[in-house]
Amino acid sequence: MVFPLYGLFFRRLFKNNPGNRLVECGSITLIVFLAMLPINKIGDVPDWLFGAWLILILLLCAAMLFFLFQRMFHAIARRSNQ
Repeated sequence: MVFPLYGLFFRRLFKNNPGNRLVECGSITLIVFLAMLPINKIGDVPDWLFGAWLILILLLCAAMLFFLFQRMFHAIARRSNQ
């Protein structure tokens, strides 16, 4: 029941913010993390798969932080030009 609501939320978020890489990267990070939870509860997940998921989540978080700092830098630069 909760996952279809998350799907609708992410669909709306993508449609309302086209081209916003911060929102897209953050949403993909949450989707990957939420997909990891039920698979981890199922049982015997190979260690290499769990490690690959952790690396993917860390890379997505790093990309999200990069886009966040990029937006902050542009906002500060615009404010100082005024």
